Amino acid sequence: MVDGAILISTGAADWVGSSGRAEKVDGGYRVHARKAPASGVEAGTVLVTSIRWDDAPDGPHVLHCAIPVNTPGVRIETTWDTLGLRASGSHTVLFEDVFVPDAAVSLIRRADTWPPVLNVVMGAAMPLVMAAYLGIADGAVDLATALVADRADAPTFQLAGEMVNAHTTATDLIDAMFTGSDNLHFDNTDSHASKTLSRKTAAADALIDTVRLSIETVGGLGFSRACELEMRYRDIHGCLFHPLPRAKQTRLTGRVLLGHNPIG
Repeated sequence: MVDGAILISTGAADWVGSSGRAEKVDGGYRVHARKAPASGVEAGTVLVTSIRWDDAPDGPHVLHCAIPVNTPGVRIETTWDTLGLRASGSHTVLFEDVFVPDAAVSLIRRADTWPPVLNVVMGAAMPLVMAAYLGIADGAVDLATALVADRADAPTFQLAGEMVNAHTTATDLIDAMFTGSDNLHFDNTDSHASKTLSRKTAAADALIDTVRLSIETVGGLGFSRACELEMRYRDIHGCLFHPLPRAKQTRLTGRVLLGHNPIG
């Protein structure tokens, strides 16, 4: 929230090339796009988005802009019907011939060239995103611990220990993401973004293992919808789909390690 405005990002699925269509007109642009997901959009007031401008004079570019939700032509389509994270309300936003004034455009960049601004986004945003998922895992560990507190059998001890190992790994990786961000004084480099994303992938694996093991530790009750662990197991899998999913992350990290541009 900024000065009473609630900002909603629509950019998770766009990545470098973005999507949609922008047309230059007097005083700004006419934009057409379908953006999903946009978490919490029904509570938002300003959409922070990007639109592809294929007809730019120097070739395809991307506009980064802020569009109030109540702008004529903006519409929310309630498409969020998912395995988990249902309460986030990450519906689809439609931009149907929406006018975006020049003053609302904060950045215009080439569409198919890695922009340094994404290094900033990765370094600043991903520790916060993964901290939310760590909270899901924290709750799963606490609940599992409470449910098996009166047990003293060998399998429960072993599974509880494995759960702690996975939870510790996830916690340490996400702590390292925050340490690396250095209170937002991190270097704006491809290398920093690459390391942050690598930690994100490894943390996602450990988080999912943590919640899975919390269910195994509890046993059959943990597999029941009467137990909150079922919801947490569904929700934790959302971490797989934030930038960058594993295959895209490993490709980017490999390119950066070997001295190449992050995309290509």
